[in-house]
Amino acid sequence: MSTIPLGQRIKISLSAIVYFFVVIAFLLSLPVLFSISLWVLLAVSVLALLLGALLNGALRVLFGKKKNRSVFKSVGAFFCLLTIATALPIYYLVYKVQADPPLLPQATLSNGKKTVVFQGMVHVGMESFYKSVVYDLEEALSDGYRLYYEGVQPSPGEGDAWFAEQLASGGDLAENYKTLADACGVKFQIDYFGLMALDAQQNPERHVAADVTSLEMKQEYDRLMATDPAFAEQVRDQEAPSSTDTADPIALLLDWHAAATDEQKKLIGILCRGAFAIALGDQSEHEPRPLDKVILDFRNRQLAQRIVDDDSQQIYITYGAAHLPGVLAALQAADPAWKITTVKWMRGMAAPEHLEGALPSMP
Repeated sequence: MSTIPLGQRIKISLSAIVYFFVVIAFLLSLPVLFSISLWVLLAVSVLALLLGALLNGALRVLFGKKKNRSVFKSVGAFFCLLTIATALPIYYLVYKVQADPPLLPQATLSNGKKTVVFQGMVHVGMESFYKSVVYDLEEALSDGYRLYYEGVQPSPGEGDAWFAEQLASGGDLAENYKTLADACGVKFQIDYFGLMALDAQQNPERHVAADVTSLEMKQEYDRLMATDPAFAEQVRDQEAPSSTDTADPIALLLDWHAAATDEQKKLIGILCRGAFAIALGDQSEHEPRPLDKVILDFRNRQLAQRIVDDDSQQIYITYGAAHLPGVLAALQAADPAWKITTVKWMRGMAAPEHLEGALPSMP
């Protein structure tokens, strides 16, 4: 009775393990291929056919009949690998959102006299995050805090026209965010701040729209264009038409969502939430944009000055998380005693939960 050499047995075992994982990965990836589009399935099939035929032809030319193998095996192998390659980025985005989600800071700042709680925000996020923020706001009100809200204030005329053109693609920014939240399968933050409306009516002095107006932003933009040559050059370079310009991926995603099937909408939600998780995951890697001098720096200075001038000793701010470093720097420029005393991190983005149960039998 002959025995199989150890080396060959190891090779057979490793091959079996590899084939097992490839088959499992293929079976998990195949539904994704169907969800995207039948055209994608057809494209993958045609590409697998071409690659399989090319591989078989190359093996024949190089090795002759000794390496002759079935075209069907080659095509099948390429179809499996291409299917896995197509689904892999989507599964990575699922992992990214669940295992490595974007975290938002709730930082307490103080100079020994005044306390400021800065709640970092994201415009679209998970429902539980916004509910948690509203709960904290209500608790802050009971503790005597004055609430500051982000939101560029309208200035009918040239201010709003400039804002719509520069920051809202010619449309309404709030409506854009609502559409994006729907596509991502998450929520828009303004939908939850309406819960504070009753208290704002009864105690308007404790609720402050702390942002600048669109006209003030335009005026700062005009000032920089006239006095900052580097800023003006960067803006002109950004606005100049380029042969390498590509379509806006967000716009393409929203167009796809508008005509998508239910299965495709689930897939779009995964892509959208994953893109947000990557974009928000490490703010330190944010590449500065020319308009950041207006969108971030100018508004940070104005917010810090409002905090300094406010007679309240306790202020609770809900503002974009990207503003925190600049606001702290502006406060420290006015008073070096300002520092962060505590930080709590909150999860801002996750896959929506769909919980289903069964009620007990009832008469």
